[in-house]
Amino acid sequence: MTNILVVDDEVGVCCVIQHLLVREGYAVTAVTDGRVAMDAVARDDFAAALIDLNLADVDGNDVIRAARAARPNMPIVMMSGMVLESGHGPAELLGLSARMVGLHRLAKPFKPRDLSQLMRDILASDTEALDGKVVTRQ
Repeated sequence: MTNILVVDDEVGVCCVIQHLLVREGYAVTAVTDGRVAMDAVARDDFAAALIDLNLADVDGNDVIRAARAARPNMPIVMMSGMVLESGHGPAELLGLSARMVGLHRLAKPFKPRDLSQLMRDILASDTEALDGKVVTRQ
């Protein structure tokens, strides 16, 4: 079964995403702490990770960098309410997305079907040449 890491410090958001992905047939490891997420990604093999940029304990960008260092080929979805559909957002966020292959965006709030489609696209891209594609869903 495909294991997905979900990182969001809002317990309710984490649980909803976990529920949606489990319903789609994925195994999900959901954590609400950035440091725990960094340990998990260094220790366990994940097919993809969804990481909130606005974590209470650690900067989400640091979690993304740690995940990329531990799993260079793992697709990562950065989630944030700050990322607008047009792609405008904090300069460091846009710079990070432009430099990282396999980094995708998911703007909050999002629709369950958009999350499902994004995960299918990302996991299918492991076998197709879609690396580096930035996806914004709302």
